[in-house]
Amino acid sequence: MRRKPEWRPWAIGLVGVAALVTVVALVVGTSAEAAAASLSVLISASAGLLSWSWHRTRPATPATRTELEQAADALAAMVRRQWTEEAAAQGLLDPHPLAVRWRSAQAEAGDHVRMVGRTLSGRSDDIGAFAAAFRALPHRRLVVLGDPGAGKTALAMLLVRELLRAPEPGEPVPVLLDLASWNPRREPLPAWMARRIHEDYPALRNHETYGRDAARKLVAEGRVLPVLDGLDELAAELRPEALAAVNHAIAVHGPLVLTSRRSEYHQLVARVDVITAAAVVVADPVDAADVADYLRGVVPPRRVAAWQPVLDELARNPTGPVARALSVPLNVWLARTVYASPASDPADLTHHTDAESLRQHLLDALVPAVFSAQPTASDPSVPDVRRTAAARWHPDDAHTALAFLASHLRCQGSDDIAWWRLRHALPPDPAGPLSGPVAGAVIGLGAGCMAGEHFVLTFPPLVRLGCFLAVTLGTAVAATVVIRLAWVADGRGPGGAPRQPPSHDRGRRRVPAETGRRLAIGCAVVLPLSAAVGAVTERWARAAETLDMGVELGVAAYTWVKAGAAWTLFMVLLALGTLGVSLLRRQGGWRPRVAGGRTARVRKLLAFALLFWLGGELAAAVLVLSVRQVAGRPAWDVWFIDPYGDLSFISQNATYHACVFLMIAGIMAGLAPADGATRPTRLDFRAPKHLLLAMLPACLGRGLLLGVTLGVSLAFVTPATGVSWWVRCAATGTFGVFFGVLFGAGLAVLRWARVPADLEQETPQSTVQGDRTVAGALLAFAMLPPLIKWLVSVQADLPNSDNPALELLGSALRTPEAGLSVGLAAGLLAVAGTAYFAYRETGLRLAAAGRMPRQPLAFMEDARQLSVLRRVGPAYQFCHAEFRHRILSDGATADDDRPRARAAAPPHPNGSRPTASM
Repeated sequence: MRRKPEWRPWAIGLVGVAALVTVVALVVGTSAEAAAASLSVLISASAGLLSWSWHRTRPATPATRTELEQAADALAAMVRRQWTEEAAAQGLLDPHPLAVRWRSAQAEAGDHVRMVGRTLSGRSDDIGAFAAAFRALPHRRLVVLGDPGAGKTALAMLLVRELLRAPEPGEPVPVLLDLASWNPRREPLPAWMARRIHEDYPALRNHETYGRDAARKLVAEGRVLPVLDGLDELAAELRPEALAAVNHAIAVHGPLVLTSRRSEYHQLVARVDVITAAAVVVADPVDAADVADYLRGVVPPRRVAAWQPVLDELARNPTGPVARALSVPLNVWLARTVYASPASDPADLTHHTDAESLRQHLLDALVPAVFSAQPTASDPSVPDVRRTAAARWHPDDAHTALAFLASHLRCQGSDDIAWWRLRHALPPDPAGPLSGPVAGAVIGLGAGCMAGEHFVLTFPPLVRLGCFLAVTLGTAVAATVVIRLAWVADGRGPGGAPRQPPSHDRGRRRVPAETGRRLAIGCAVVLPLSAAVGAVTERWARAAETLDMGVELGVAAYTWVKAGAAWTLFMVLLALGTLGVSLLRRQGGWRPRVAGGRTARVRKLLAFALLFWLGGELAAAVLVLSVRQVAGRPAWDVWFIDPYGDLSFISQNATYHACVFLMIAGIMAGLAPADGATRPTRLDFRAPKHLLLAMLPACLGRGLLLGVTLGVSLAFVTPATGVSWWVRCAATGTFGVFFGVLFGAGLAVLRWARVPADLEQETPQSTVQGDRTVAGALLAFAMLPPLIKWLVSVQADLPNSDNPALELLGSALRTPEAGLSVGLAAGLLAVAGTAYFAYRETGLRLAAAGRMPRQPLAFMEDARQLSVLRRVGPAYQFCHAEFRHRILSDGATADDDRPRARAAAPPHPNGSRPTASM
């Protein structure tokens, strides 16, 4: 990785200090108060900038030997726990396991025996002896070959678990890694291993306990035994380079376990070379007698009679199609799983005339068999977790979801189903299921901010809070519904491909019906809310009429009708604007870019500021214009005393508050409290305190720099008359410094407590919960500084100060409702960049497209309970590559027929087709 020049942070800091000195030199000559405020800004900002520069250039401390020992022990514990659970879930730890014989294939695809030291052979049902034989190899290098479904991954899993049961002193930690995601042309094997360990076992990212780059150090020091699964899963053109890279890596690091399909590996070593000094074993087909013995041991006694025709066929014809099909361990597991229900008849296996058709039958029958609410043969009277998991999903829905996941993995070039990466399965959509509520919420918060500033002089606190909530929630709900109803989809499916358009006649009939339905829903939501907002407006106008505001005020009859009509007119304009934008996007073929880049973040920030401004304009117009009219005029007559002055006053106030929101949101975005939706995180406030002290100067420095820059810019939109520009700049600069310091300190705490994982192994569910907690903390941290500013203004009585600069400071966000609105809006902007937000958005979009349930994790966890998926740290994988390939090809060929197949499918055993609850 290219190292950034260390002089850049110092250059930025010095340039910032020089700019501040120049500003102060210009301001000193104006007044003593402005000079004092500017000097305080200069001192605090300079200290922050220089401390940030020092922090950015400080080198990282390497991991010590003790830290590496602790990291190796933690990694061993996590790997042992992970593969013990998965082996148990797949039935590999049964007291009577299937006997798969592994014989030496040194002469077929191995190195010279004198290089290896000895040959290796063994049985999977005696994994202890196999592990002892592996340890006896001088170089501890092993290549495991076999046909599809022969049990290569199962052997690797059992070997890893056995090696970790009683490790020898100084023995490297075996880590099972899937090779499908490795590209040897872009990344060396040690770097890829370190990155995968860093991602799959995030507990090692605890720098305080294990030091920096613990995973890389463990790999570099030879403390990891790589168990590389699936060399054949790499693209054919990459395999020669991959084998050469593996040989180069083990020349330095030593031990290795590699699995591959037999034919692909033979072709590869014929072109390149063998793995140096590695023993080679290959799986023999399972004998019919061993299969029969295994089935007698695992089938419950009351089901032996049902299996007797299969047992008789194996004994009578040990080379027949049933015996050949069941000579593959995967097919044995499939047969046991598919025919576990008492309602099934294993004798169907004897009706197939060839082994391939029997294998395809078992693969196709897996999903209908496991996703069934019928009691299993184990004990129907006892509540079964697997039966409960199966009862939640209809087999057709499960098949569709699994086919989508398989397609997603193929597009991603990975075997890991990570919930935070599901967003890559869909193109970005600016009007996704969660985008509409967020946009509506920002508009509502903008309206609530301006309403709170107007209600402060007319209502007592509790009444003011109630009216504020009515305006905010009413506007937010109406804007959300309007945006969702007015947005026209772009006609593309979940994968970005164009949807099949309906026929011309049917399309012409559907457009008026759909338009009428949307109009009816919109009117049913907007009209009652407009009456509520109008009632609040008239109550405020009656109270404001009695105040001496220095302008002519009057409240005409039916003011609530006029206010509600104006509010409804805004919603109509919002609907037309949304419709126009969506149609232009549809006609122009514009596709939004993937979020995460700097340009995308700036664009989102400006869009949120525009929405906040629209809400502020709405509330200010409805409130101010409702009282600036002559009492006694007819209800249908609207008359303004000074239209230009009124509209100018409204726009100036709304623009100023929108810019305050933009300043706060810009400070938060510049401090980067969330790294985006790339990886889940959680909060842990038990982290070492000295780490907080180490990152606090950098956060304060960056916050001060952003606060000063954005705060001074705020002076150009400040609604103040008769105040010099220098006083404005000093006041708004101090305003920015105040928020820069608070947000810098608060988000430093958040970044300090935001860690990748527990010291224990994470699960997908715990990572979702952790990232959801981070999203909630972002909202809380966003609301605290504006509320603190309101408390300071109230205690110091800044709005009534004789000092113009202090009065300007007190006039911004002078009510708790305004501070709450700005903080929540800025927090929503930050939350929209978290992995949890992207996951919820993707789940709803996939559910709307009929590809996945609304909660994908609930389905994937149930599929794991049913042994279709397996859990690897915080991600899932398909348990068997053969099943994944089969369901992928079946989904690709039968995707168009899936709705008809579902309609013709028998009803679910519980009488319905349940889906996961929200």
